[in-house]
Amino acid sequence: MFINISDDRVRIEILQKMLRYLSFVCGDDGLGVSVSGVFDPATTSAVRYYQKTNSLPQTGVVDQATWDSIVRDYDREASLRLPVYIYPIPDDPNHVTKLSERSEVVMILQVILGALRQVYDYPPVPLSGVYGQQTADAVRIYQGIRGLLQTGEADRTTWRHLTEEFNNLVSQ
Repeated sequence: MFINISDDRVRIEILQKMLRYLSFVCGDDGLGVSVSGVFDPATTSAVRYYQKTNSLPQTGVVDQATWDSIVRDYDREASLRLPVYIYPIPDDPNHVTKLSERSEVVMILQVILGALRQVYDYPPVPLSGVYGQQTADAVRIYQGIRGLLQTGEADRTTWRHLTEEFNNLVSQ
């Protein structure tokens, strides 16, 4: 199966979602891609990077061996994080969630922050789906506690820390 065929948008999206997931859970930015359904240069680069790190021929083409390896790694990682695993949702892996954003991603962030109040002492965050000042303040406090740059914005590093802690909390 060769995935980089331009008219097979669904399979390309599946590939991109698996690479993004592996990028996040493995902490490996080399696999981070946007989910577009287009086998673009960033996807080719991520596939080559995956192939290199898994001792596969570095063609940038998703042949059967590459596909099977990605699926196997994805399934393994997903099974380790049952019953739930949250990871950043935005299509752009470099997206920074910040003040005034209104989205489902912000709602997920607010749910995570609410759950982590069991561990950390910061004021409640409203579940509004709007990244307001209370959300930014909670993120800033969390970043300070974790030794991260205190921007009050949820960048990739902040998301990684938040979701790892959340996932550990809910799996106990």
